Amino acid sequence: MLEKGKINASELFIMVITFTIGASVLVQPASTATVAKQDAWLVSASATIISLFFAYLYNQLAALYPSMTYIECHEKILGKWLGKGLALLFIFFLFILLFDLLREIGDFFATEILTETPIEVIMVAFLLTSLIGVRLGLEVIFRTVVIFFPWIVTLLILLFLFIIPEIKIENIYPILGDGLKPVMRGIYQTLTIPYVQLVVFLMVTPYVTEKAKIKKAFYWGIFIGGLILTLFVLFSIFVLGPNITARQTYPSYMLGKKISLGNFRIEVFVAIIWILTIYFKVTVYYYGISLGLAQILGLRDYRILLFPLAFLTFSFSIFSYSNLVELSTFITTTAVPFLYTVTLILPLLLLVIGKIKLKRSASKVTKQPLN
Repeated sequence: MLEKGKINASELFIMVITFTIGASVLVQPASTATVAKQDAWLVSASATIISLFFAYLYNQLAALYPSMTYIECHEKILGKWLGKGLALLFIFFLFILLFDLLREIGDFFATEILTETPIEVIMVAFLLTSLIGVRLGLEVIFRTVVIFFPWIVTLLILLFLFIIPEIKIENIYPILGDGLKPVMRGIYQTLTIPYVQLVVFLMVTPYVTEKAKIKKAFYWGIFIGGLILTLFVLFSIFVLGPNITARQTYPSYMLGKKISLGNFRIEVFVAIIWILTIYFKVTVYYYGISLGLAQILGLRDYRILLFPLAFLTFSFSIFSYSNLVELSTFITTTAVPFLYTVTLILPLLLLVIGKIKLKRSASKVTKQPLN
């Protein structure tokens, strides 16, 4: 076994919340408001509820072969060559998400916080920090998020409390003013970031000691994470209005700037929440790619892949997009059908074929004559 570490259901629950918030805490208000305007909060709330179907699908896959990772399930269900081929497609999917996230990190810091620092330096520093976490292993990653989670919750509570006096209820009217079509289109896009990406947790479910509690951890983790994102979208509409929210690259960060407490900068709260949550999201992707690729290649240790993967991730992050607009356009248009293929169609295919094979195996066992 490449991974000997073990985690419990509570750690999985906290990581799912943190992962769900991730990069979305900064960009989701703008992406949903662009499509649905003042109904952006309806998009976010609806996407959270619908995402529980994806949680159900992934839970069913996790229960199919509890001791196997998602990569191992491919080969078990589909055979060696087809299984490995589709498993590589899944790894490629994770890799795209990883270098996209790294580029988002670089762009945010370079434009909002460390404006004099080259984007390459920011990205290398963040990537190396994540590499250290992955190298230390699964237990360290998940126990670290437990340590930081109370700080994330505290900052969220303080931020929302400070925002309340700035609320303008009239900004969410008229509700469904443009009908259901923009809301439905917004849901279609919003589900891809971050909800369908939770399929990566099928790479860690075999190492959860409390198998019976995995489903509960998934459902509640996604629901609470989605609720937090919905609150960010709702407060962005309340305070900034739908038009400003749609025009801003990082409306949640702008939300903090709207609050004045003397010389204290509230946007720092948003930045810290985002940095902590996106760090763990990047690290989970990095871990999933390293472990999955090692399993496909039959390696004894996934850690030997970390530095080559870091080099590739950095290179793709720099050269794949010329600017943030190009990155955002790719994520909200071209990437969407591919994401649904890998996170919905392929898991459904694996689940159906896997259940049929298990049923046939059980049928053969029962039909065997007694000696």
